[in-house]
Amino acid sequence: MEVSKILAEYDAMLAAGRRREAGEFLSEAADAAAREDDAVSEASLRGELTGYWRVFGEPEKSFASAERALFLLESLGLAESGEYATALLNYATAKTAFRMTDEALALYARVAEIYEKTAEPDGYRFASLYNNMAQALMRAGRAAEAYGYFERSLALLSPADDAVEIATCSTNMAFCMLAMKNIDEAERLLARAEEIYSSLPDDPHAASALSCRGQLEYMRGEFSRAAEYFKKSAEAVERFFGRTANYAAACRSCAKSLEAAGEPDEAAKYRALADSAGGAARGAR
Repeated sequence: MEVSKILAEYDAMLAAGRRREAGEFLSEAADAAAREDDAVSEASLRGELTGYWRVFGEPEKSFASAERALFLLESLGLAESGEYATALLNYATAKTAFRMTDEALALYARVAEIYEKTAEPDGYRFASLYNNMAQALMRAGRAAEAYGYFERSLALLSPADDAVEIATCSTNMAFCMLAMKNIDEAERLLARAEEIYSSLPDDPHAASALSCRGQLEYMRGEFSRAAEYFKKSAEAVERFFGRTANYAAACRSCAKSLEAAGEPDEAAKYRALADSAGGAARGAR
């Protein structure tokens, strides 16, 4: 089975906004690999499905895909391999997304053990690992610890090769600073991310920077400006991913900002849009 060809077609479907079709296509390909007893291909496809179901707010399906990928790799004798570490990382990221922080951190620790044996100590994989550990800590409300891991991740990234990752990391560090009420440092970090995203207008990660800017403006008391940034964030999430949990969160933040700005009718509109996200939003929160 040509996994690279399947994933290229899957990515093209997502880019075209055919989200449901993309998921069905990938699931069918994984099932076909299972019927053919092609464990390597199936493990790779189940790993992709772990992320797909995570993004679209389906924890049970995401976890089941991750566990199937891990089982397949174990059956192939690859439980100490880089491929297994990647599958663990996917699983931990899903646990983080659905706020199972302790379970996520235990999985990340296992990834670190494997990376110590298989990866260069200053490699990109460690940067990704530290970023994901920081995400889990941030979701658990441990902003200071999270910031430390984001710093470690950022130190391993190359400005020449990892612009998007640097922008993403900087945005997350800005969120940490906001959680610690350090608005000036949050501004500095976010400005760095915004400068990078200004040359990458179609990057889906920019939605997070827009949300961060909205939060920063809200904390400054600039409620109307905050609402505009949350609107833009919601639009970007919907464009790239649909009406997911992050879409609902952006709409709720927009409604809160509009209410504070004295615009109750507009606030009600965005609360309704958040509610319209339905099961996907509830499932991921």
